[in-house]
This record gives sequence, structure tokens and C-alpha cells, in this order.
Amino acid sequence: MKKILVLITISVSLFSCKPGDGGVVEDTKRADSLSKIINSPELIALNKKILDNPDDANLYNERAKIYLQFKQLEDAINDTKRAIRIDTTNAAFYLTEADIFFAANETRNAKDVLEIVVKKFPENTDGLLKLGELYYFVKQYENAFAKINQALKVNENLAKAYYLKGNIYKEVGDTAKAISSLETAIEQDNKNPGIFLDLGLIYAAKKNPLAFEYYDNAISLDPSNSEALYAKAKLFQDINQIKEAVALYERILKNNPTHVFSLYNLGAIEFGINKNPKKAIEYFTNAINSNPKYTQAYFARGVCYQELKDNDNARADYSMCLQLIPNYEPAIDGLNSIGK
Repeated sequence: MKKILVLITISVSLFSCKPGDGGVVEDTKRADSLSKIINSPELIALNKKILDNPDDANLYNERAKIYLQFKQLEDAINDTKRAIRIDTTNAAFYLTEADIFFAANETRNAKDVLEIVVKKFPENTDGLLKLGELYYFVKQYENAFAKINQALKVNENLAKAYYLKGNIYKEVGDTAKAISSLETAIEQDNKNPGIFLDLGLIYAAKKNPLAFEYYDNAISLDPSNSEALYAKAKLFQDINQIKEAVALYERILKNNPTHVFSLYNLGAIEFGINKNPKKAIEYFTNAINSNPKYTQAYFARGVCYQELKDNDNARADYSMCLQLIPNYEPAIDGLNSIGK
């Protein structure tokens, strides 16, 4: 459950919209303009429904979800606010609003909305788990456990609850409880590849071959899951089954030619195992082209150039490392080994 959210600021302009006034018409005109930009037939159809039924809160909630999908967050917030003004008794509207604030990394606003949900709808497990997840993201684990356990008191068969508990236990270093919680999550939902992947990662950290079983389950559920494929390939590499690792890295690159970690590891194999620095340079260069700030790839390529006695290019790569990470010791050592 690894999520990196981009912090943006939402300026929300709220306006009342009564049946018969021009608010809905003006809003629909804007929505029609947006629908042309994002080319959503579903949005076009919803705009027509809203124009005919301006008091239907569910329609605004549906449109907010579409706006969220296309990252039109200001418009999404406006629609959830409108839905809630029309109907304050539907928890789903508040949850949509919280999702939008999550997407905008507005965690304080998301927390405020979710606290309203759990107060107004104390047995709404979605609200409790979302609030628990928020506490998990900000590393307030005690509060997270409290909300998750509250949800489990309402329904003890919630896979997401055990999944969240497993991830918290993993972060605090309680591997046994993490495994137990994640296995319970699988008992409740054996169709979620993420749960199998997380269990595989725990076992792989111990170089336990049981990790392969979990990775295979994740891949069988989602054959294009590059995260699971990469994890399996890396474990093969770590236990020195190089042929199998290479085959999986190449499989990943077939679907995603810019997968930087696969490119880097293939370069490492070519240099360290196959003793082929020229081929390794090709992989490291492709990794750099995919991510021009990949410091380790510049350093590895510099080592390859130095091995080939191409000190000018080696010096250039080591110097680039220091531009990206000042005082990067491996690059300093590399430059010192070349000399002026």
C-alpha cells in the first residue's frame, strides 16, 4: 500500500444553487466545456440529467467521482458540497468528499470530513476504515488501530481492516502480527493481489522461498502486475538464480520498456555476473534515460566506464552524481580513484 500523493492547493468556490436559478445552468455549461476536454460520454450524459433534475444529490455525487477520476478536483469538491447541501443524511456523499481531499493530499480536510461521518454514522465501516487509513498515513498508529478495531466490532469480516493492521504491524517491525493479519485478510478476500504481494515481501526479506508462492498468487490474479513480477525477479537475483531473474526482468520490460529498476538490475547482472561492462552501460543508460535523476545508475555507469579505462566518461558520471546528491561518497571515492 504504497501511495505518493502530490500536494496541491484547492481553492473551493461555493455558491448556493436553487431550483430555477441560473446556477445549475452556468455550472452545466462549465461541465459541458470540461466534458469536451476530458472526452467523457458519461459526463455528458450526467450533465443532461442534472439540468433536468437539479435537486438530485446522487447525480452530483456521481459527477464528483468522474471529476476525481480525471483530477478535476475543484469541480469535484463543488459537486460533493452541493450534494451534501441537498441531502445531509447520505454518508456516501461525505466519503466521496473525503476521497477527493485524500487525492489532493488535503489530509486535514479529509480528517474533518471523516470525523463527521463517524459521528453522524457510527456504524459506517467505510468511514471508520478511511479514517483509520488516514491515521496510518500520518503514522498515528494508535489512533489508526482504534478506528480499525471499531470497524471490526461492526463487522469482523472486513478484509481491508486486517490489511491495514498488517501494514501497520509491518511498519512497526512486528513481523509475526503482520503475517497473521495479512493472512486473515486473505481469508476474507483472496482476490486482492496487493495482500499476496505484501506477504511475499515480508518472506522475501528473510529470503524465505515461501515468498514465491505469494508472488505467484499475486501474478495469477494480475499477470501484468509489474510490482509483483519485479519483486519475484529481485528475489531470484538475491538467491543467485540469475537466469530466472533475467527472464522476469525482460518480461517486465516487454510491457514497460522504461521500468528503471529492471533496467538497472540487468545492468548490474551484466557487469557483476557476466563481466560485460559494455552491455551493462547500455542498460544503465536506458535507466538514466527513463529517470535522469537516477543517481545510482550514473554511478554504476561510471564504474563501467572506469573498468573500460574510459576515465573521461567515468569522471562525468561521478560528477553528475554529486550534482544530484552533494557529498555522495561512492562518487567522491570514484573521482579520487581516477585522479585529476
